Amino acid sequence: MGTKKITLSDVEREERAALRLEIKAREELARRLEHPLKLLKTAAEKEQKKRQDRIEHLTEYKSYSEAQEDYGWEIITEEEFDEIVRILETGTESIEKERTPVEVALEILQKFVGGLHYEVASFEFDLLPEDEKGRVRQKNEEILARRAARDAAKEE
Repeated sequence: MGTKKITLSDVEREERAALRLEIKAREELARRLEHPLKLLKTAAEKEQKKRQDRIEHLTEYKSYSEAQEDYGWEIITEEEFDEIVRILETGTESIEKERTPVEVALEILQKFVGGLHYEVASFEFDLLPEDEKGRVRQKNEEILARRAARDAAKEE
């Protein structure tokens, strides 16, 4: 009957072809996510600018009584009054650290795309011949050692 034996080299060839397909698929996905990533980055930058402008507006009030007077005259909203009080009591740091859904979405997408790039590099490493893998590992160890020595020198 014409059954073909699969040799180790056939299996390896199939595995390598599967890895190449995975690499191409991840590269394609990363490429297609560049535009949404750019849109989210632009939207997040706009929101950060808007937050900075709001902080600048709210920090114009130097005292509780100034804010209370403008609130009484309905120049500022109750929400703005509460934020002014919070700034006067704790500073602007809490408002500066606030994150919007768009900013969180940007972080999620950046991590996802970064993960795709990491997986591509890992698969490409898996495709290398063993002797080349050894050279890459050696080079990475040298880089890490130099970095550790540099960091240790900075601490001194």
